[in-house]
Amino acid sequence: MNSGFSIINYIKASTPEALDKVVSAFKDRVRLVEKREGFIGLTVLANRERLEVLVITFWRDRESFEKWVDSEEFKKAHENARRRRIEGTSSEGVEYDVVEFLVKS
Repeated sequence: MNSGFSIINYIKASTPEALDKVVSAFKDRVRLVEKREGFIGLTVLANRERLEVLVITFWRDRESFEKWVDSEEFKKAHENARRRRIEGTSSEGVEYDVVEFLVKS
């Protein structure tokens, strides 16, 4: 894939305990995004030294991502996160155009 759209959500935790809660939330997610048309992949990376989690989603195009954000599935997937807002964390989502995406098969 040499084109597409990606969102990286940078989540910063203030304590190791808050980081563990973020990681646990991703392990327990409802897994609805995988069924969306245009969804290509998800990577969640945790760095314990920096107290950061990066959530990277890859999409065929921006339109596919926008349809996901406007969907009932998105609301359902994120309602737990909103309900149990993890104290001691902040996040920022940044959009990127995919220049190159390679997965060794």
